[in-house]
Amino acid sequence: MPNQTTTRPPTAVRGDGSNGVVQRRVVTAFLVLLAVLLAAASARGPIAAAIGVGLAGFVAALAVLGRERMAMLAMIAAFATAPMYKGLAPSENTPVTPTDLVFGLAVVLLLPTIIGRPVRLPLGYVIGVLIILTVGTLSTVFSPSPVISALQFVQWLVVLVGLVGLLAIWAPGWRTVDVLLWSYVAGHTLSVAYSPIGGSIAGRSIGLTHHPNAFGEAGVMAFAACMYLWRRSEQVWYRAVVAACAAAALLSVVTSGSRAAAAVIAGLVVMVPFVERSAVKGFVLALGLAIGIVALPLILQSSSDESALSRLAGTGDALVADQARLNAQNFGIDMFFQHPIVGNGFAQAIYVHNVVLGVASSIGLIGLLGYLMVLFVMARPIIGNHPNRRLAYLAWAFIAITPTVPALEDRTLWVPLAPVILLAMNMRHERDVGWDAVPDNVADAVDDTPAPRPATTATETPR
Repeated sequence: MPNQTTTRPPTAVRGDGSNGVVQRRVVTAFLVLLAVLLAAASARGPIAAAIGVGLAGFVAALAVLGRERMAMLAMIAAFATAPMYKGLAPSENTPVTPTDLVFGLAVVLLLPTIIGRPVRLPLGYVIGVLIILTVGTLSTVFSPSPVISALQFVQWLVVLVGLVGLLAIWAPGWRTVDVLLWSYVAGHTLSVAYSPIGGSIAGRSIGLTHHPNAFGEAGVMAFAACMYLWRRSEQVWYRAVVAACAAAALLSVVTSGSRAAAAVIAGLVVMVPFVERSAVKGFVLALGLAIGIVALPLILQSSSDESALSRLAGTGDALVADQARLNAQNFGIDMFFQHPIVGNGFAQAIYVHNVVLGVASSIGLIGLLGYLMVLFVMARPIIGNHPNRRLAYLAWAFIAITPTVPALEDRTLWVPLAPVILLAMNMRHERDVGWDAVPDNVADAVDDTPAPRPATTATETPR
C-alpha cells in the first residue's frame, strides 16, 4: 500500500510568489552589517560604543517584541518622563528633551499603523486649530522677530496638533489609555520619592523636575489622573494604590510651594459632587471642607514657610513672587493692546508667565477664540453621561493651572491632556445611542475601542 503521507514543503510560498528564504537572507545581511557597524563604533571611543550598543539593543528588542509593542513601550516611556521632562534634559533650555525623543520614536514606529487611517476629530477642535494656524501664521510673519516667533509657534503646534492628533489617529483602547496615564502617575510618584534627596530651590522641593512650580504642576495633573483611574476598578488593592499615588501627588503640591497648584487641587475636589451627581458626596465634601477651614490655622503654624499652604498665607517669598507675576502680567497686557486683533507673534510669549494672556498677546482676540474652542471641546465631556467622563478632570486641571504657567508647549501639562481628545471623539457616540444603560463604575463595562461606531438598525439611516 503506497505511503499516503505528504511531506511539508521546506518553504511556504507566499501570495506574491516570494518565500521566507528571501526574508531570512535580508535579516542575516542586516545583522552582519549591524555587527560591522558596532565593531567600527567600538573603535571610535566609549561614547560611540555606548550608542552602538544601545542601537543594537533597540534592534534586538524590535525583532523580539515587534513594531507595535515597541511603539507602545515608547509611548509609555514618554508619558512616564513627561512629569519631569526638562529635569531629565542636559539643560532646562534644551529645545529637544528625552520625552520628545521617545515620542518621536513612537511616531516613527506607529506610522505604518496610522497612515491612511480615517479620523473624525470634533468640529470645534478642527475649527479652533484652523483659526490658530491662520492667525498664528499672520502674526509670526509680521512679528518683529519672525524667526524666534516661528520656532515658538512650531513648538506649540507640536503638542496642540501633533500630540493630540497622534492620539486621535492612533485611537488606542481605553485600557491602553489607562496604561499611559498610569505611566505618567508612576513617573511623578518616582519624582516625589526622589524629592527628599534631590535637593530643593529656596526650600521648595523640585523632585526630578527643574523647578518647584513644575513639580507642583506635575502633581496637579497626576492627581487629576488618579481621580479618573479611581473608578476604573473597584478592587480594594487597586484603589489603595490609586489613593497612595494621589497622596504622593498632593504631597508634591504642598512641598513644591506652588500656591496655584494647591488652589487647583482644591477646585478639583470641589467638582467631585457635581461630576458624580451625588448629594451624599456633596455633604461629605462640605463636612471635610468645614473641618479643613477650622484646622487651617494649626496647619499653617506647623507648615514650613516654603510650603504651598504657608505661601498662600503670604509667608516666605510669596510677596516677591506676586510682584514678579504682576510685572509679567502688565507686560502681557501692554503687548496685547499693541495689536489686540491678531497679536504680536510668539517671540515674547514666555515672558508673560500666563498661557491664556500669552495666547492673547501672541495671536490676539481671534486666535484666543480658537484656543478657547479647543479647550471647550476637551472640557465639555465631563458634564455628559460617558462612563469615562472623569478623564476630563485632566482638561479642567489643565485649564485651571495654565494661567500661572509661562510656556505654551509645556509637556508636563499637554501629555496627560492629549488622551482627553478620545473622550471628546466619543461624544458623538453618546449623542447617537446614549450611555445610560452602561454601568460607569467598572472598566470592563466599556469596550476597549475609544471611538465605537453605533450599529445601524432597520429604522436608522447611516450618518
